[in-house]
Amino acid sequence: MAVADRLGARTWTDDVVVEDLSYNPIAVGQWLEDAPPERRFSRAIIVGGVERGGRLPGTVAAYRWDGALPGEDEIQRAVTEAVTGVIALDNTLIVARHFGGLPQDVVVVEVEPAIHEFGEAFSDTVAGIFDAVCELVIRLATDVGAAERLPWAPLGGGVPAGGTIG
Repeated sequence: MAVADRLGARTWTDDVVVEDLSYNPIAVGQWLEDAPPERRFSRAIIVGGVERGGRLPGTVAAYRWDGALPGEDEIQRAVTEAVTGVIALDNTLIVARHFGGLPQDVVVVEVEPAIHEFGEAFSDTVAGIFDAVCELVIRLATDVGAAERLPWAPLGGGVPAGGTIG
């Protein structure tokens, strides 16, 4: 929400849409699907805090998601969790891809949190890199080459974007 708020305050060209996707993954997929064909996205840049383990708090990983979905049991789990209110980066991506809402080109920017609790406040570590994360997203949204240079990877398979930013 904070990244969407910050970026939403900027002036963008007509081909960039900033949207807070921190709500029910099924509704996100429906919102994406409901766009008329001429307004469908060719690339989505999704930003979220996600604990992957093995990364230092404040690590930022960026990659182009290869779009590979897990097996049917995992998809069903993701849909069930979405229906019951679980909002998480992986769930949103899995559900929205499964139901056909996402474009082929999805850039994922993950931030490893220092505190693993629900809330709107950032840890000092994440607060310290917030501006750099926003600048990274701006660069990915406005410089086609920047996004295209990112590696393709499965969910959670991103490489650190220059290590820990900040």
